[in-house]
Amino acid sequence: MTVPETTADADTVGERTGEQFGELSVLADTGHEKVPEIERDDYHHRQIEGDRTDVEIVTRALELGMNVVLKGPPGVGKSFLTRYVCAMTNRPLYRVTLSETTYREDLLGHLHLVSGDGGETVTEWIDGPLTRAVREGAVLLLDEINAADANTVAALNAVMEQRATRSLTIPQTGEQLVPHEEFRVVATSNPGYQGTYELNDAFEDRFRHVKLSYLPESVEVELVFDRTDLDRGKAAQIRDLVSFASRLREAYVDGELSTPVTTRELVRIARFMEDDFMTVGEAARSELVARVDEYDESLVRTLIDKRL
Repeated sequence: MTVPETTADADTVGERTGEQFGELSVLADTGHEKVPEIERDDYHHRQIEGDRTDVEIVTRALELGMNVVLKGPPGVGKSFLTRYVCAMTNRPLYRVTLSETTYREDLLGHLHLVSGDGGETVTEWIDGPLTRAVREGAVLLLDEINAADANTVAALNAVMEQRATRSLTIPQTGEQLVPHEEFRVVATSNPGYQGTYELNDAFEDRFRHVKLSYLPESVEVELVFDRTDLDRGKAAQIRDLVSFASRLREAYVDGELSTPVTTRELVRIARFMEDDFMTVGEAARSELVARVDEYDESLVRTLIDKRL
């Protein structure tokens, strides 16, 4: 059986440059293909605790060697914030969306049959995203961490211990890895969302918890204009659209709606308003009614008719 080398300079992260983004050290750019490409102005830094922003708190936690779980409803930007921080600091990002059908092997990797040099069939180990992140010093993003079952989560316990004791064992090969010093785990969670599980206290204690909320309406209006070519003459309509989104989010919190509207959806609605292609009501119906289930459709249609 062929086992990959535990170190590979071409694939590991760069050295620290001495510069910082927020509170987190910027790494040298090694051209790693997994570093996200995002512009510095593409993310709105929001105040969440005193004078500190979400970016400052998350980067501080990562700089201190902590793992982070970002909590909040769908569409607040949890995954995008992680990608943004990685892009600004030249950190590779491996992303896994968890569910009840995610298995340990999906994180660790698997054995693969290949043809050897002499034509014989040999077994080769292929790293999964967790193993690659551990070897390379990357960030592992676990989307919907509370959607995974306990057996899958258990694969993460040892690798998320304190730095001096953390390790990763690959049962199929017997290999034991000491994680790269830059390795971090960021998870996202939608507390109380349908189809999710309660994480046990011991596992939750391995994270620094950060709660994110939707942007203020005035900020979200500006963000929609920044991300579209919409004429500013439609400002009143966009304000109505964002207010409508806030009402849908209230309905979600109250249990009247199964999924809230996201900023991404508002941007898509606005894109269909460009060049007067659709009215705000038509664009909202086109985007949202097709997306919601039959139980939500009546409420969404009623709110669109009343508010847009």
